[in-house]
Amino acid sequence: MANIDIVAEPKAKTRVLEVHSAVRRNILNGRLRPGEKLSPSVVAQEYGVSLSVVREALTRLAEQGLVVSQPQQGFQVTPITREDLLDLTSTRLDIETLALRRSVERGDVEWRSGLVAAHYVLENTPQFDDSDPPLFREEWARAHQVFHAQLLAACGSARLLEFAESLRDSAELYRRWSHPIGGDTERDIAGEHRGILEAVQAKDAELAAQRLSAHIAHTTNVLLDHAT
Repeated sequence: MANIDIVAEPKAKTRVLEVHSAVRRNILNGRLRPGEKLSPSVVAQEYGVSLSVVREALTRLAEQGLVVSQPQQGFQVTPITREDLLDLTSTRLDIETLALRRSVERGDVEWRSGLVAAHYVLENTPQFDDSDPPLFREEWARAHQVFHAQLLAACGSARLLEFAESLRDSAELYRRWSHPIGGDTERDIAGEHRGILEAVQAKDAELAAQRLSAHIAHTTNVLLDHAT
């Protein structure tokens, strides 16, 4: 019996990861829409797994902000609410442009060279995968995160950086939804990044902040029509 338990436990964990990965992908590619209810029994039937496997997978997704657990109602894909989207964007604009202005004013050669290196990696990493609809590649998402973190890294305030990072993390799902749900297929995001970098390299703090603001606000604008 002990041997059976030892074998069964890793298998169950594998199934949890498989269901987690499949549902996560369907959320990010828009097949599961914002606000859509997720019935554990339906998901269990779809993937041929137990309810306990589904509940653990959905609980992990809730911890990552992709689904919401509602008492007595089960789970649903995290909705896009107009109030949260506008509040998050407004706060990001305040915090990130402040940190960027300070970085441009205070940043040294090491910071600027680090920013150029981060941008080089970002620009040379393929943005989308081959799925239908195409999703942002995880490698590109990581490079994108590094570039934006480096933009603010010379601001001189650990608290400001921590707050900015938390806000970017909160906006990650919205950013990933901008393409499959917002239909934002014509955006020149690489050009936006180059424009921000050029303003930073020219030591034009105000222009850099303006371009970062437009960059952040773009995602909000394409998703507002899908907000509740």
